[in-house]
Amino acid sequence: MSRVFLADDLALKRAVVIKVLHPELAAGVNAERFNREVLLSARLQHPHIVPVLTAGEIRGLPYYVMPFVKGDTLRVRIAQGVMPIGDIIGIIGDVAKALGFAHEEGVVHRDIKPDNILLSGGAATVADFGIAKALSSSRHETGSGGGLTTLGMSLGTPEYMAPEQVAGDPDVDHRADIYSLGCVAYEMLTGKSPFSGKSPQQMLAAQVMEKPVPIEQRRPGVPSALAAVVMKCLEKEPSMRPQTAAEILNPLDSTDVFAVVPQPARKSRRGFLIAAGAAFVAAAIAVPVYRSMRAAPAAANGALNLAVAPFEVLDPQLMLWKEGIVDVLARNLDGAGPIRALSPSVTIKRWEGHAERSAAVAFGKRVGAQIVMYGQLQPAGAGLVSAKLWIVDAERDTPPVEIEVRDSVARMDRVTDSLSIRSLAAIGRMRTIGAAKLASLGSNSLPAIRAFLQGAQLFRRSQWDSAATALKEATVIDSTFGIAYAMLGEAYGWTGEGGNELQWKSFTRAGELIRPGLSPHDSLTLASVRHYAISHARGVDRALEMRNAYAAAAAVTERYPDDAAAWYLYGDMKFHNDRELTEREALANFDQAIKADSDFAPAYIHAIELAYRHGPETGKRYASGYLERNPTGTQSDAIRLAMLLADGTLRGDKLKAVLDTLTPGVGLSALSSLRRLPDSSEVAIELLRAAVRRMPPNRAVMIRRALSDALAARGHIQESWRLALDNPTYAAAEIAALGLVPADSAARAMLPWLKREDDASIAVMAVLGAARDTVMLDRLVIGAEARMKADTSFQRRSILGYFAASTRAYAALARGDSATATTLFDKLSDTLFALPVDQFIRARLVARQDPKRALALLERVTSVGDLMYGARQLERGRIAEKLGERERAVDAYAYVAAVWRNAEPEPLRDAVKEARAALGRLDADGRMRAALSGGQR
Repeated sequence: MSRVFLADDLALKRAVVIKVLHPELAAGVNAERFNREVLLSARLQHPHIVPVLTAGEIRGLPYYVMPFVKGDTLRVRIAQGVMPIGDIIGIIGDVAKALGFAHEEGVVHRDIKPDNILLSGGAATVADFGIAKALSSSRHETGSGGGLTTLGMSLGTPEYMAPEQVAGDPDVDHRADIYSLGCVAYEMLTGKSPFSGKSPQQMLAAQVMEKPVPIEQRRPGVPSALAAVVMKCLEKEPSMRPQTAAEILNPLDSTDVFAVVPQPARKSRRGFLIAAGAAFVAAAIAVPVYRSMRAAPAAANGALNLAVAPFEVLDPQLMLWKEGIVDVLARNLDGAGPIRALSPSVTIKRWEGHAERSAAVAFGKRVGAQIVMYGQLQPAGAGLVSAKLWIVDAERDTPPVEIEVRDSVARMDRVTDSLSIRSLAAIGRMRTIGAAKLASLGSNSLPAIRAFLQGAQLFRRSQWDSAATALKEATVIDSTFGIAYAMLGEAYGWTGEGGNELQWKSFTRAGELIRPGLSPHDSLTLASVRHYAISHARGVDRALEMRNAYAAAAAVTERYPDDAAAWYLYGDMKFHNDRELTEREALANFDQAIKADSDFAPAYIHAIELAYRHGPETGKRYASGYLERNPTGTQSDAIRLAMLLADGTLRGDKLKAVLDTLTPGVGLSALSSLRRLPDSSEVAIELLRAAVRRMPPNRAVMIRRALSDALAARGHIQESWRLALDNPTYAAAEIAALGLVPADSAARAMLPWLKREDDASIAVMAVLGAARDTVMLDRLVIGAEARMKADTSFQRRSILGYFAASTRAYAALARGDSATATTLFDKLSDTLFALPVDQFIRARLVARQDPKRALALLERVTSVGDLMYGARQLERGRIAEKLGERERAVDAYAYVAAVWRNAEPEPLRDAVKEARAALGRLDADGRMRAALSGGQR
């Protein structure tokens, strides 16, 4: 509380101690009233009390003067090692006598701790009597409004504060000193305070909610009478403690207090090792952390839903905390006993009105929260902030509880910690929450927290580069900030920085930082990205790790169904990695995120891509929803461009003029939205032609490959084929496998690709299969298996294994052995790869025996639009029609008729005729098509 100086009293020729309050603590203190309160305590004259000699003020800082006592503090003595029981009993007795005398005089200490107990001449004396009371009572009155229960500012030391002090109870009395003395006695007996090893925030929560470990467990042999009186002092309810200091002194005078309890025989080393081994085995086979946390969010499980509303901010310099304080408080309180904090994005969006009770009650009913917290932040003097928080039970007609914390603007971490602790205590008085424990954001660094909150808000607006910069700053400041690393990895996934290598490094680091004290939300999120990162490492079971990643991400959505960020993370993981996910399921996940918070911009981006597959109007609805959030940067420019191009009104020279002024980043980003669009103007092709024109020849290879894919997807086979041969790409395999070019000549042209070390080499197998070249296929199988045995790289062995299995399947197909081919194709792993031709042939073969499963295979999501995508839709339409799945058939046939409307080769034109005829049969009036294109949201 103060800076302490040793000084000389020149008048009386003696040493004295001057204690000058810290500026932050002195702010808001009425110096005259402080001086008056201190001098009231100066009347205490007792052998075990260090008296206050005088008090005053200098340059706005209150101070007080005490005699200098030679000797050590009790803190120093405890640090020297185990204390004898007799010495401990003597010290407890001296302090209890001091407390008894002061309490009879109406003075409560409020800060009993080893540092304020001085040992000199074989006796203990207590210093700083009345100072905490003087501080609290001399603060300027601010008024709290009518009908409010005020939880005032609590002063003290976390390790020794009574529960009622932690809660800021304005009616704290002398029994708080008895609790603090119990903490000091416990520490003398065991060498540790009751809740040592915790952060200050966790320690304060423990004072309110947790029972200390029994003294006998920490120091066997302590007299039971002594242990009993100390533990009685530590009761949470003041009425359960000794009611006066005399009730502590009486047992200490009994001979029973010296009766040492016999210690149990020491266990053998072997027994200890067996027990340790059993614990190790239990830990080794424990269910992963996220499984134990999976619980239904509904109130049926006894959940107490909590909503933290955005604070009213009366100072522009504090605007970051308008939303930031919601993030921090929600995370700190979430998972404390039955408390389930609603997603900050939901509460921020749905809060209406001002900081008052009726608005809070209405808000609680809208979002399904029993407890609502709302507040204000305003300046409280130079460099100081006043944070007022009100807590209301939305289901009961009771006045709100008010909590106020004042501190330096530079210490908003202390402000949020204090609000969290006192809120938990207040909620515990409103509802039964059991032995609740506070969680943590995962960092004790205010600059790191501030950078994280900035990054999180930028991420919500899809400002990836700025978000990544802020989140990286948070992790640089605090390298143990797990949730900041997780969100940084998500941001890197969009920036593409470092070829996504930085994404995996960030996710890996996040996964290393799962630890006790985090909220269930953050623990589950870190578990998810941990498994996600591991799945991309060498030598692991990727399928298992991805399943674990999905399970943890799904657990977040189950526990927090209104959390847009959770639905987005789950949807994004599944979209990019789940080979069994259908397009409808993928879009449904992003729809859930948008439903939870329509202002969460990242949820729209893949949804836009999926929606354009159903036509420009469907895509436009999602794109408009995204742009209404007013995002900025390359992503928003690209989606705005995609909307402009998709409606088909921009043609000819006007279209060329727009495309020729684009930056490559915006053009290629717009392409990702339009890859699935079956439009007559074929703007995806035009975008890529413009990119090729503007790229230097040495950098245009990838663009020409993408152009080959786009041309093939829309049926322009001749141009696509030429580009695929000049810039070896997988599109050539799709063209040859569908019989759109002669198989023999295609095989001869592509055979040299086997020597390449890129994706082109895997295109040859399907072409050799179409050419029925069994000799070359058998030779490739033998070569791949030999290389696999010799290679030590897990990743290359996996690739070679897939290559050998796929080649063996094509060889069986080339021999006409469809039964063997069906088995081999159906066993192909789709964990590392999901090659479009392989999957298409697999589905066609499976359809002969199991059309329903084949239909499911054809509906799996693919991340790009290519020739095989249209072929899959045609096959899907055929199978769905045979199965009587009219809606799915119409959806598939409509896509084929649109995407290949300008196709050149006869087989694709015939496919368009077939699709149109089917639509005439199944949807003659077009109503189903209209419903499908309009019913995605």
